[in-house]
Amino acid sequence: MHYTGTIWRPPYEAASLLSEVTAGCSHHKRKFCTLYHDLPFKFRMSPLEDIESDVREVQRAMKGWNRGHTRRVFLTGANPFVLSYDKLTAIADLIRKYLPFVKSIGSFARITDITSKTDKKLAKLRDMGYDGLTIGIETDDDEALRFINKGYTVF
Repeated sequence: MHYTGTIWRPPYEAASLLSEVTAGCSHHKRKFCTLYHDLPFKFRMSPLEDIESDVREVQRAMKGWNRGHTRRVFLTGANPFVLSYDKLTAIADLIRKYLPFVKSIGSFARITDITSKTDKKLAKLRDMGYDGLTIGIETDDDEALRFINKGYTVF
């Protein structure tokens, strides 16, 4: 499996398979964030070849296992949903090809990752299994959002 630095995931994703599709944070400007300070780069997408290798490794490791409880993949990295629609589609296709028992895909996302995609593309991604985005919304106060340099405001 290909992992870079510390792997972060929400506690409720404890039973999910983890697949690194990005490393670092695409925004990387919040005032107090130190989550990815140990990386020698700010942000990068994992090569599709690495993602395919990882899901194939999971496929091989799970042969003969009862996969009834493994229905979800959580994509790791600060905000994998920043990836283009085409890249997210390619990742979902790889998961379906090698892990057909997986029904659900989750990831971290920023509000700007969602608003940059059309409603039609978001609906198609949902149909492909993307059904759980963990969004880091610290506050609904514009002054605080500007102070921490979140990169967006409430309105």
